[in-house]
Amino acid sequence: MGKGRRTVPDRAEAKIERFRHKIVQRLSSDQRRAKNHGLARNGRVAETLCFMALIRDPARRKRPILPVPNVSCTAAVRQFFRADDGEQAAHLLPGQISIDGAFPWLFLAGPAARQLENLFGYVEPLRADYNKADSAAEANGLTDAFADACRRVLTSKGEPAADIVAAYEQVWQPGALAAFAAAEAQKRSKPTPPPLERGVGLEYGMILNFEERMAAFEDDSIWATYEQLSILGYYKAAMDETPRQLQLRAIREILALPPA
Repeated sequence: MGKGRRTVPDRAEAKIERFRHKIVQRLSSDQRRAKNHGLARNGRVAETLCFMALIRDPARRKRPILPVPNVSCTAAVRQFFRADDGEQAAHLLPGQISIDGAFPWLFLAGPAARQLENLFGYVEPLRADYNKADSAAEANGLTDAFADACRRVLTSKGEPAADIVAAYEQVWQPGALAAFAAAEAQKRSKPTPPPLERGVGLEYGMILNFEERMAAFEDDSIWATYEQLSILGYYKAAMDETPRQLQLRAIREILALPPA
């Protein structure tokens, strides 16, 4: 499997993505952007699991896989566009899945292969703290959770839609939550702003340590840690919502893609 410079999998789709993210003005709060990034990741994971169900089907598969396939998740190799204006391109999927050392789209043909390859190229232009929060989660088990969920579908033998949902709910969801929690614990080992101290009685509602907190926030590294912890918290909140891509109709749309 080749490594190196990230490439654009589909130039027509890349043009659409650049317009959607760079030209169309998005008016949303950081809180909404963080949660939306988490929701988008979960949706793309659900779609990827659908394609794993196609790959496990001998009638659809274009190359053999091992009885117990080696599924790994490594650094991204596809990317639709680069960010600018001080932002970074944050991938939606946690990394690049490979099956027995090969890119997964090589096991399929036609629209299914193209759409699966595109999944690994989707990015969002976000501040650097998003990529730092993502990287911390990936280093603490997020990539493993993604690979494990893909392996679960590839090796299951039940009804495809049920296996996809089970892999998402029983493997990806708890694995991702554990990764976000571990990343939070890692971030909290670094200096962070002191917690809010609020008054009681006549001082009810007042922030008693306002100046102390403001002084802490003047340190860029402390501010960055605080921001990344906040982002990880919204990623956890996003796990409470079931992505539309996990609905039966959405799953069936992918499973019904033409074989060539």
